[in-house]
Amino acid sequence: MRGMFSDACWSYFAGSKSMTDPLSPATAPFSPPGLLASLPPPPPGRTGWPWTVETSPDDYGTPPTSGRWPKLCIVCPSFRQGRFIEETLRSVLLQNYPALEFIVIDGGSDDETVPTLQKYSPWLTHWESQPDRGQSHALNKGFTHTTAELFGWINSDDYYLPGAFAALARRAKPGRMKRLFYGHHMQFDESTGRREAIRVPKVFAFEIYAGGFTLPSHATFWTAAAHQPFDESLQFIMDADLFKRITAAGAQVVRVDATLGVARLHQASKTATISGQGHVETQQWLARMTKRHWWLLWQCHRVLRRLRRMV
Repeated sequence: MRGMFSDACWSYFAGSKSMTDPLSPATAPFSPPGLLASLPPPPPGRTGWPWTVETSPDDYGTPPTSGRWPKLCIVCPSFRQGRFIEETLRSVLLQNYPALEFIVIDGGSDDETVPTLQKYSPWLTHWESQPDRGQSHALNKGFTHTTAELFGWINSDDYYLPGAFAALARRAKPGRMKRLFYGHHMQFDESTGRREAIRVPKVFAFEIYAGGFTLPSHATFWTAAAHQPFDESLQFIMDADLFKRITAAGAQVVRVDATLGVARLHQASKTATISGQGHVETQQWLARMTKRHWWLLWQCHRVLRRLRRMV
């Protein structure tokens, strides 16, 4: 597998602006009453989630039979999303997850990003700001810092909804099982203010690795045992590519029946600027599907999709 990716997928390069020791990951601060009172105050006029509202630590209840919650690592790749990143940071921290590693890898932004990261640095496991080779490279660097058992990825212009980690925790258990968790999600159009709720059906693993079913990165999590490096040659479908490889390698697919995250649509988002690149990368992936049984699984997914629309 290593031959498929550059060595950068497997190692971390020094020289970053960082507030923590990357060799000794620490969990983000946890407070039984919640972090809201200790975080920096929200900007004037910002109220509601995640500005003046937090997920109650009581929502997590009693840990699983192991007596502890699985450690969760969230990596946030960032580049010039300074006007959104504070909302993203707070949406992670105010989940009040009891065992969180939160890592931000910024590509050398020259906007409000670095001052915001400096402001929130006491609550971050690790952050850095230096030029990188793109989003996949940033994600690979981020996950080299973690000792967690559960992984998640949130872009710096997206955000999690209240209770997202609590809903995930009720389905996840500590251990070495290969699992991929996903839930419902939303899209928020910055220009119109319109929010669209998207419910995701229960699907079979083959619909992800061989079919056309794609999972939203802002509402998907996976275990460390299932993790693989991101393909740094991809600019747009690195999430779909990873989830296909994870499920093809035998990971169990688990749906979390809750709305977990929000994708923000705006003029500078990838969806608005390089969606054509996504089409090119998808066609290249389809061209590699030479095995006949993969083609048959693709057709099965199409049939299942039609049946779901009928019920």
